[in-house]
Amino acid sequence: MKIKALIRNFPVFVGAIVAALVFVILSFFMANIWLAVAELIVLLAVVALTIVYVYVFNIRKQQLLSHISSSLDFMGGKDSNNFPLPIAVCRNNGEIIWYNNVFERIVIGSNPTGYSELTNSFNQVGMDTILNASETGVIIDSDDKHFTVFSHRAKKGNEDVVVLYFVESTKYIKIADEYVNTRPSILVMTIDNMAEIQQDYRESDCAAIRNGVEKIIETWIADYKCFISKFSDSKFFIVAENRDLEDMIARRFDLLDAVRNFTYENKFVGVTLSIGVGTGNHLPECEKNAKLALDMALGRGGDQTVVKNRDNYEFFGGVSKSVESTTKVKSRMVAAALTELIQGCDNLFVMGHRFPDFDAMGAAIGVVKIAQVFEKRAYIATERKTSMALPLIQKADELFEGTVISIEEAKHKMHQGKKNLLVIVDTHITNFVENRELLDMADMVVVIDHHRKAVDYIKDAVIFFHDPSASSACEMVTELMEYIPSLDQVGSFVADALMSGIVLDTKNFVLRAGSKTFEAAAYLKSQGAETVRVKKFFSNDIESYHMRNKIIGSARKYHNCAIAVNEISSENTRMVSSQAADELLNISGVDASFVMFKMDNMVCVSARSFGAVNVQVIMEYLGGGGHQTMAAVQLKGVDVHQAMEKLVSSIDRYNEEYKK
Repeated sequence: MKIKALIRNFPVFVGAIVAALVFVILSFFMANIWLAVAELIVLLAVVALTIVYVYVFNIRKQQLLSHISSSLDFMGGKDSNNFPLPIAVCRNNGEIIWYNNVFERIVIGSNPTGYSELTNSFNQVGMDTILNASETGVIIDSDDKHFTVFSHRAKKGNEDVVVLYFVESTKYIKIADEYVNTRPSILVMTIDNMAEIQQDYRESDCAAIRNGVEKIIETWIADYKCFISKFSDSKFFIVAENRDLEDMIARRFDLLDAVRNFTYENKFVGVTLSIGVGTGNHLPECEKNAKLALDMALGRGGDQTVVKNRDNYEFFGGVSKSVESTTKVKSRMVAAALTELIQGCDNLFVMGHRFPDFDAMGAAIGVVKIAQVFEKRAYIATERKTSMALPLIQKADELFEGTVISIEEAKHKMHQGKKNLLVIVDTHITNFVENRELLDMADMVVVIDHHRKAVDYIKDAVIFFHDPSASSACEMVTELMEYIPSLDQVGSFVADALMSGIVLDTKNFVLRAGSKTFEAAAYLKSQGAETVRVKKFFSNDIESYHMRNKIIGSARKYHNCAIAVNEISSENTRMVSSQAADELLNISGVDASFVMFKMDNMVCVSARSFGAVNVQVIMEYLGGGGHQTMAAVQLKGVDVHQAMEKLVSSIDRYNEEYKK
């Protein structure tokens, strides 16, 4: 260590010594030995003189430091009292035993409670942190002042003490705080459903409604020093400071509630607002994040605020149902684009989410039918042992032989193909697809999904067909089929498969069934769908029936939720647990139901509601997701008891944030 320190502190001297030593060696072997001896003697003399010089220099330095140290009598000497910085001496336990006049005047001040405030600051920061703040320092507060404290351990007699030097940093911290507080944020607001409102009201009434909503927005914004500009009939652009944004977040953007409760002529209009908030290092980044946040808010159904900072999202609101889009222009455009992609690919693969249900499998079968119209070979990649739609798979094996393949087979075929198109149905979340490797291998990706948009969505999709107002992925695929010119006959099995997905996700046309849902069902009916056959897809054996009843019998009520645990392990555990969650909603006073069950090394939770409780938000707290009335989560590394505690905590959090 001493040699390293010598090299670090005197690199030129060490280099010269090494060079001289090389010359001595060369003289010894290549010249006169006496010349080498003379050179060595001179070299040793120079080294000795240098060592003596460094030794004398260090002694003088230590004497100087000792003189300076002795001149500062930390126990009350004259010099220490005139020292320009506040100084305090304390024991190792933090007890202050002496301080100078500057400390008394600046740190403690005239406030009688100044000393106790300082002690409280010490306790909050932690004495160990303060006593060891020798180089970097630590910031403490005392009587509205900020100090950076540096420490130095010393000895007074036989007692070890710590000398604290206080450097006032109030001015600089205030400047830093002001810089942070005045950082700009951009908010983009849009009225979600103005187009739908225009269909029900006259133009003069719509103008009055817009004016009423704008007045609410302007009144709310008036509380802040913001810049607001209206750049279309239903969109607003706002620039706000970070201090105002923090207050908006503290208020949980109660503007959403004010707009939602707006009435016109004593009637609720049902107008909602979506807000995208972007923060960043500069204004272009703020604007980009604001647009991404607004897309996320609309993708999750609207009536909510999304705050984006880099890769982090915060969500506020989102208690209303998605506004149904009555136009099918997007479906027509997506159908045309999908047609071009299918015609240009060599192989088409379809994959759903993990543990695919009837909606995922029905939509996949519908996409396969579209591919067959263009004489393209299509495959459904899934694992049969984890599927919840075995009746559809078994029927597909009979009619579409070789279409349903395993994930490993799909990977092998994708390696062989040149232009591979992968269609993801009934999910848009990267980590929820049935196999992530297959997704990464695909040359082109198309996403068709109806769940409310999540943060971890598939970002590189060629087509991202996402509609949170749709009842199911099967409804969306059915709409696409209507705009495929060459598709004259769907076929009874494909129609049944698509109908089964709609029936599952709407709970027999009870939940999220809009006008387009019934139009899709009518189209499928005209193509040969039979409700009796569809009903048989959902039939259970007697063991599953008993299991479901046992789960329902074990349910307990927590607030307005029913929670049950499935302790029976079976091949149909997941499906039966989902059915039990549906049945629990029939209990009076239950707005949401949750059924837990163990699967491999995970505890899974199926969540259902009729819309009064947004189970998607509750599941998102736990790392899951889904839809407002149907969601789920898989919890790894916990047992059922721990999962129950997490679920109850999430329900409490939801009630605190959304049921005020």
